[in-house]
Amino acid sequence: MALSAQAWEQMWAPYDEPTYTAVLDAIRPDDVVLDIGAGDLRLTRRLAQRARRVYALEMNAALLPPAMTLPPNLHAICADAHFYPFPTDVTLAVLLMRHCQHVAVYAEKLRAVGCRYLITNARWGFDVECIDLLAARRPFTAVPIGWYACSCGATGFVPGPPEKLTLSVETAVYEVTGCPHCDRQAVNCKSGMVQYCQNTLYK
Repeated sequence: MALSAQAWEQMWAPYDEPTYTAVLDAIRPDDVVLDIGAGDLRLTRRLAQRARRVYALEMNAALLPPAMTLPPNLHAICADAHFYPFPTDVTLAVLLMRHCQHVAVYAEKLRAVGCRYLITNARWGFDVECIDLLAARRPFTAVPIGWYACSCGATGFVPGPPEKLTLSVETAVYEVTGCPHCDRQAVNCKSGMVQYCQNTLYK
């Protein structure tokens, strides 16, 4: 039986060392980090060695270690990131969850508290990227040809004449709004939230 998107998001599994290294290399000593879906805190503990403060959000209480075993600058919170109010001092967030369907929800909540960066593998489903959440985004219709990553979480490629396909076009990614997936992503996000409430909050 195939798992639903919601079931996938509730699962946790560790990543490999190159993935963790890519995240850690982006952390500065004055950062306040929010680790969304932190799992057993194997990465979060290492984040706490580099950052000023780290919040770890994990909805599965069984994965979280006792609070007394954590360093003083690491705060573990058992909560669902969809609904938990994000701390207002966060400067950078980490979302290692290739199967995440709600990148746009988390990105919007992070922007609302003034967070500048989101390090994630959720948009493309493989490599780690650092998204500047406050950077200006162009309309999808203004992309002539090339890869795009939308504020709704969708990614893709805008086709064009083969003669315009250069190396710079092949490697650049346009940050956009209003892509063809936006309406569908909004509906999926809303239906996922409603389903979650029906399944957990109103039993």
